[in-house]
Amino acid sequence: MNIQIKTKRILDIVIASLLLILCIPILGITAIAILIKEGRPIFYVSQRHISKTAKISVVKFRTMQHDAKSPKYNLNERFMRDGYLDIPLDCEVYTGIGKFLERSQIVEILQLYNVLFHRMSLIGNRPLPEENLLLLSNFPYWEMRFGSPAGMTGITQIVGKHNLNPIERLELEILYTKVYLNGNVLLCDLKILWGTILMIFMGKTISHNKAKEILNKCQKARL
Repeated sequence: MNIQIKTKRILDIVIASLLLILCIPILGITAIAILIKEGRPIFYVSQRHISKTAKISVVKFRTMQHDAKSPKYNLNERFMRDGYLDIPLDCEVYTGIGKFLERSQIVEILQLYNVLFHRMSLIGNRPLPEENLLLLSNFPYWEMRFGSPAGMTGITQIVGKHNLNPIERLELEILYTKVYLNGNVLLCDLKILWGTILMIFMGKTISHNKAKEILNKCQKARL
């Protein structure tokens, strides 16, 4: 394990610990708001792949209607694109408070526990549900996206998952893995973290070409 990967893990532990402490009031307020506004369940638990064979439980605040998986919404048929399920925020399946939680990324805060227990990293390619994996396996070299730890946010998030087609998204995820293995992953993670902050608080995203440029530069800039 090279020094960059070791440092990345240390930073994951330190930052995740601090964020969890700071976010305790937000977690409490959010849970109460969901309970009052939408009722139980407050949380949604799903199994996600962090590799071809390994899965973890991902706990999020519930942002969708109770019957989100019913044929009434047909989410997979409407929004599944070659292995990626991208449900727009204007979809009727989201609750009122759920749209805010998704837009602000508060929905992701509970995943800090997975970061602490070394199941995920702060930055990386997003873990995928089983049904996404089956469709994604039709693409060549798709396994390479799992060559780096799964993350809470990643390069495709700062472009905007709705702004990428599946091929572009997979291309960026594979490039990130190459940076993780052979490039300056700390510099790359810093750029992605800054991009995530701009996206959450200012609604700013970057283009697919800009994302490729960042990854290619970081791949060549190994310390």
